Amino acid sequence: MGGKFRAYSPVQFLGSTSEPLDLEASSKDAMKWVTDQYLPFRRWDAAIHSSSVRPRISDLLADSFVNWVLKHYPELRFSSSVLNYSVASLVQDLCQKSPVLWVVVDGLGWLDHQELLAHLTRNSSFSIETTLQPRISILPTKTEYAKWSLYTQLPPSHPTWVPDAGKGFSMMGTGKRYTDRKRSTLHRDLTQNAHLLYCWDTDKLDHLYHTEQDWQNLYQVQRPHILEGIAKDIEYCVKQYPNPEQLRIVIASDHGQMIGEAEHLSHCPEGLDLKGRMAIGKTDDPRFVVLDAERYGLPHDISIVRGAACLNAFSYTEKNEIIGSHGGLFPEEVVVGVSVLRQFTARLPVHVNCQGEGSSGQNGELTLTIDNSNTVPLTQLCLYINEFSNLKTGYPLNIEIPAGQKVLIQVPISNYPELPPNHEGKQLPLTGEVRFQFAGIEAGIASLDSESLLIVKQLFSSGLDIDDFL
Repeated sequence: MGGKFRAYSPVQFLGSTSEPLDLEASSKDAMKWVTDQYLPFRRWDAAIHSSSVRPRISDLLADSFVNWVLKHYPELRFSSSVLNYSVASLVQDLCQKSPVLWVVVDGLGWLDHQELLAHLTRNSSFSIETTLQPRISILPTKTEYAKWSLYTQLPPSHPTWVPDAGKGFSMMGTGKRYTDRKRSTLHRDLTQNAHLLYCWDTDKLDHLYHTEQDWQNLYQVQRPHILEGIAKDIEYCVKQYPNPEQLRIVIASDHGQMIGEAEHLSHCPEGLDLKGRMAIGKTDDPRFVVLDAERYGLPHDISIVRGAACLNAFSYTEKNEIIGSHGGLFPEEVVVGVSVLRQFTARLPVHVNCQGEGSSGQNGELTLTIDNSNTVPLTQLCLYINEFSNLKTGYPLNIEIPAGQKVLIQVPISNYPELPPNHEGKQLPLTGEVRFQFAGIEAGIASLDSESLLIVKQLFSSGLDIDDFL
């Protein structure tokens, strides 16, 4: 199997090209590749239009990320806030300012995190205070390692490591952790304003992935139902708090889930303790990669299946394929997210101005200025201008407006309009709007301001400017 993951070619997906991740990419570029390119394609390839052909095209793309992680993780774990260690520190900092409900959803991958946020903001119950940001799970991507490290901000190689998330949380020294069986206690403590930090650690989603035997039903029906239920649980928790507008909600996870059904790996090497997509122990089998304990910050050497196959699982489909097994290095297992929400508060206005100067019938440019005073970025922008026939139906702006920044955008124009008959002067007011999303979740809209205009140089057939006759 190892030899199949060496030759790559660009992958066409919905009109765009997805290419393997550059081995020398920065952590920022690697996370952007995973969230913007790989994961949308992986969902399409393995969940929506999945086929029986193996390896999948997305498996080949995933292997480029496996190579990247193997090379960069040993350094990142010492020097980068992109690792999931940083979430506990963020929570502790927020507790200095306000009470925090920290929701740790076991097995919540990046795409599921986006869907959960959509549920929470759909009815304007909550607004996003800090946009969803990617983090690299602590390796290996198994709960008994990754969640302990999430709470303690320590690698599993630390002498205090035990496969017990509760003991890991106690090392934070503040707040209280509640499992699903302790939700009534969580509700009571919120009502009584008992702590500054309330950590609800739920394994509802992870349990679903481990028990379902029909992938399409899991992904299309059960998974959205569970995410909606978690959102309603969060809403209920916030309502119990005496001053809900003061409560910040942090959503995080320990690891993600494999997307799609996976084949069972046959003829496993002897001497390994099998655990999903990983095994405790070392092997020279080329179907595996080995994480050396000292180099990767682990309590023991760990062997991980390189491709999309699994070693064992809690349940199997009728075709003897596996759902929900994890512990590997695929992007959907490794890349998780963290976001911060509050009870809904009104967004600050987004100011939009549009200016342009050119000759009627000629090509040119418009200068669009967007001033975003909000604490989250504006994404998925689309410009609508009534005075241009090609902009009336919308012109996508391939840009993100960062929080608290003003950005100038040049919009190409293929045909400047003519001035209306009997129009005085060269100035033509512009009307329209920019539609967007706050942090990729909440819909927003901003009209062009009253100072938006064109200066049109209109020529007669003689070649003289109209102003020559004024």
